[in-house]
Amino acid sequence: MSKPFDVEINNSIAHIRFNRPEKRNSMNEDFWNLFPKEVEELDSSGEIRALVVSSTGPHFSSGIDLNMFKDDVVENQSENELGRSRGYFLQQLHYLQNAATCLETARFPVIAAVQGGCIGGGIDLITAADIRLCTKDAFFLIEEINVGLAADIGTIQRLPKIIPAGIAREWTMMGEKVSADRAKEVGLVSSLHENHEEMLDTAFKIAERLASKTPLAMWVTKEVLNYSRDHSVKEGLENVALWNAATLHKEDVMNTMMAKMQKKDPEYRNLRNKNFLKRKSDKQ
Repeated sequence: MSKPFDVEINNSIAHIRFNRPEKRNSMNEDFWNLFPKEVEELDSSGEIRALVVSSTGPHFSSGIDLNMFKDDVVENQSENELGRSRGYFLQQLHYLQNAATCLETARFPVIAAVQGGCIGGGIDLITAADIRLCTKDAFFLIEEINVGLAADIGTIQRLPKIIPAGIAREWTMMGEKVSADRAKEVGLVSSLHENHEEMLDTAFKIAERLASKTPLAMWVTKEVLNYSRDHSVKEGLENVALWNAATLHKEDVMNTMMAKMQKKDPEYRNLRNKNFLKRKSDKQ
């Protein structure tokens, strides 16, 4: 099983780069199997403090690989009992959804850097990221409505929480190309860039700034933001109170204050200890 992406780690910043430009970085079966595992492993290590997701070639991603629509992925109902066939399909959808959700549940912030086409599953992916950038030649297309189905990997659920709900409805129902300028105008992306190199340079500068923060507070902030998006203000306040009561630690606060007084960069411990992980591995 070959990885349809490359992974690089520099200090505490990870970079996942899709590497199938000849296929417009379509999401094949290997992608759906390996991408969430990669993100979850990075998260589990406790050493990663920011992740940049980008791609190679003229397009970010053309979405799901059409070869996925085979009988071994979507079972032939004529050969199987209907209830079991539909139950299997439901399981498959949950499995695919996790490829986007893993970015949302990761404890570190995720930056998506988009060039060219971002279509179908590509939008499912970037809407689960925390920050999105794109080149001026980028375009976005919710293609599912054009092929007879509703987007079911996360776009419909997340997009209306990022841009105005009425515009999200227009995009998902019309299935038409959206320009980079329009995406910036309504808030899907934070900034536009002349070319891929400039965009990645900005993405890594943002990642460095994010990685300089305490990873514990960053984790809590991301959890609280995600929870508050889906709950009332009252529930969100109770949630953040519980998180801070459980995780607020004077070590990080004191490190931050002392570093500011001494005019130097603060240093924070990772979310997990290497020695602890080694001892655990040795016992196994």
